[in-house]
Amino acid sequence: MSGGVPYGAIALFAIAFLLYSGFLANLLGSRGTDLAGRGMALGFAAIIGAVLWLALTGLFVLAWFNGRLPGWLAVAALIVLPLSAIAAAAAAGLAEERGWWLMTAPIALPPLLALLALWGRLPALHGVLPVGPTSAALGGAIVVLTVVPLVVGWIETMPNPERDAQRAEQQRRYEQETERRAQQAHAEEETRFARLGPASSLGDYLDYLPPGSSRHAQALAGARLVKSRNQDAAALLREGRLNDLEALWQLDLDPAQICQAYGAALQVQAMKIDRNQPGYVSAALDIEWQLPNMKWLAVARCDLGQALALAEARVRAIADNVRLTGIADQVAALRQPK
Repeated sequence: MSGGVPYGAIALFAIAFLLYSGFLANLLGSRGTDLAGRGMALGFAAIIGAVLWLALTGLFVLAWFNGRLPGWLAVAALIVLPLSAIAAAAAAGLAEERGWWLMTAPIALPPLLALLALWGRLPALHGVLPVGPTSAALGGAIVVLTVVPLVVGWIETMPNPERDAQRAEQQRRYEQETERRAQQAHAEEETRFARLGPASSLGDYLDYLPPGSSRHAQALAGARLVKSRNQDAAALLREGRLNDLEALWQLDLDPAQICQAYGAALQVQAMKIDRNQPGYVSAALDIEWQLPNMKWLAVARCDLGQALALAEARVRAIADNVRLTGIADQVAALRQPK
């Protein structure tokens, strides 16, 4: 038994507190959302909860080896800890359908378990909080909060045609609502796209221009007719939208009007290729997507020398595979006099 400062218990308690904060945030966040949002929140809560219960188990281990946790209570904890985790998960899953009062279990169990473990780890507290009353109060609350959700969950496994019919109806309504929203969104997108024309801006077409878009061909044809497309393209480049403009070379633009803006945007992109910055490999791969634009502008005698030199140097500096080296070589080739 250790008589010093319980650093291990303090560290584990702090970790458990942080985990509990995330666990609680996801539990409470599951209320008032749709089925998909609730499922996601409960999924995160389950992951965090699993780690939280491991931390709580560690607290009881320290209480047994370094504290003065009664043997019978240690055995009880060995049984109750996994059951309480199952009960917390069951309560969270059943709360929306069977009543949010069930959330009392996953919310209250971690603090109660942590307090009981800390009490067992700190023998000095036993004089103020005797074994009998303390174990009865904390242990009793833990047992009740564990048993009730397990019983409710067991009842849920029993055949119940009325309940099953209600669930089937809820699922049918959810699927109908999901389909309705999808159709509404599709109709709204159809309406927005139908309104586009020569008087629109190039930016209005950007969402439909990616090659994977179902309207790619239509959007490309429409964007070529936009009256302000040269000015729009230059403005978008100055706004840092380079990665949204992979199809510049296909938009029937005047290279002279966007040359300077493109060169500046390419330099900004090249500066992102730095091992000290997150996503530097993705930034280098984005240069590959710009190769058709660079080739088109190079053929049009657009002076991209400084931007190309910077892009080549940055990609080559982080190149650790054939693909990245190939990108640097292609950029270098564009700098060669024709």
